Amino acid sequence: MPVSIRDAATVVVVRPTDAGSYEVLLTRRPQTMAFMGGTYVFPGGTLDAADSSDTMAARSALGVTEALERLGEQIPAEQALGLFCCAVRELYEEVGILLAVEEGGTPVDPAKVREVYSPRHAEVAHDASLFAAFLAGEGLTLSTDQLNPHGRLITPEQAPIRFDARFFIAPMPEGQAVVPDPSEVVDWLWVMPADAVERAQRKALDVPIPTLAILQGLAEIPGYEQVLGGVQRPRLIEAEDLSPLVTVVRSPNPGLMTGGGTNTYIVGRGSVAIIDPAVPDPVYIERVAREAGNHGRAGMVLITHNHIDHIGGVVPLVEQMPMEVAAFGAFGDPPFVTRKLSDGETIEIGGARLRALHTPGHASNHLCFFLESEQAVFAGDVVAGFGTVVISPPDGNLRDYMATLERLRQLTPKRIYPGHGPVIEDGTAKLDEYIAHRRDRERQVVEAMRAGLTDIPAMVKRIYAEVPKVLHPMAERSVLAHLEMLEADGKAKRSDDVWEPAG
Repeated sequence: MPVSIRDAATVVVVRPTDAGSYEVLLTRRPQTMAFMGGTYVFPGGTLDAADSSDTMAARSALGVTEALERLGEQIPAEQALGLFCCAVRELYEEVGILLAVEEGGTPVDPAKVREVYSPRHAEVAHDASLFAAFLAGEGLTLSTDQLNPHGRLITPEQAPIRFDARFFIAPMPEGQAVVPDPSEVVDWLWVMPADAVERAQRKALDVPIPTLAILQGLAEIPGYEQVLGGVQRPRLIEAEDLSPLVTVVRSPNPGLMTGGGTNTYIVGRGSVAIIDPAVPDPVYIERVAREAGNHGRAGMVLITHNHIDHIGGVVPLVEQMPMEVAAFGAFGDPPFVTRKLSDGETIEIGGARLRALHTPGHASNHLCFFLESEQAVFAGDVVAGFGTVVISPPDGNLRDYMATLERLRQLTPKRIYPGHGPVIEDGTAKLDEYIAHRRDRERQVVEAMRAGLTDIPAMVKRIYAEVPKVLHPMAERSVLAHLEMLEADGKAKRSDDVWEPAG
């Protein structure tokens, strides 16, 4: 039975540093709490019906229309304002920080907050109806106008407890202090976002994936005035359902070799496999974890090969979502690999049957995964959704690569899910194209030698005349791979860096 989702508001309280940057307030929940117990998070909690009431609205600096415009969501205006009010109420309940003004618009007296209001904050703010009555009795108006929305995270569909959490940036009121409610907060600290991310990555701070994702986004906003003014919002990681069994999350590592970034695939439904968690970026890791949770329970990680842009996110992912990590048997012995796969071995997970295929060439330990029900190949770096693949000796081997292409061609795949670039809808045609391209490139290398070109840079200048020079170093690796295969076939010979036709 689906778990109902609860609307929630979370507050990122910021205070300036002398250097013009800022710190944020993190609070540690009691270990006994069912949701994120024992971890450091931002203050926040569940939206109460009374947060959206007329009584609460009467005590808010923002009106319903302004709140809806500021939030930028297609929801009832009363609910939008309720989220702002909930954020301020939860902040007061958990840590005794009161964002409010007295009659006339004067900020609430910090001394009165510490001496009069804080001793009652947990009792008063726990019940939204009591909180509204308290505000009216004290003549206080909530400073909801000081809150700026800063993203939204939704707990995965398969989670036992689900929240639709909106994050708000708010300033620490001058002169106020953190007064935690011990039933909600057992420890707290002020920390710069980048420092919090670094400490979490070296296990000095226990921060859950969603909070870490928000911290990473905050670390990319350098100044106090910028973050307080809502100048930047958290960057988004793209995800897309590609078939009934396959979802892709695109990692934020674009470049010459990676195109728009590495494709991380989530395969199966109910229980899922995650193919190639690419980078340790917390915003990306959160999206991978969320998409996995939306489609089931994360059961295992599958690795195509050991290049860093395909394994960089494995450790931070499995540390927070413990699961099996499977790679080719000759992968080596990284500590995160817990299962060695052999050629032809099958993995059955979440309605998907995947066959592991040893496909060397780009890397000696490369695996592809054949999804039998779709007649589709998860190709890693054997095939790209754009251009061709670089074969770089010594680990790359062109003879092995050609054999790999022929082996995949025999599967007559209808679709190829590449490690980089868009889905290839006619996999068999793409493999035919790749094989023809490599054979044509071999012909060009032989012709270059016969024309008297004896060194690789000269060959590249001739063969890749239409290719930008910035790509020539990569082209040199490809030409070397062709020359080494020709040498093994007795069609080329070399002396130091001089190459000539053989015979």
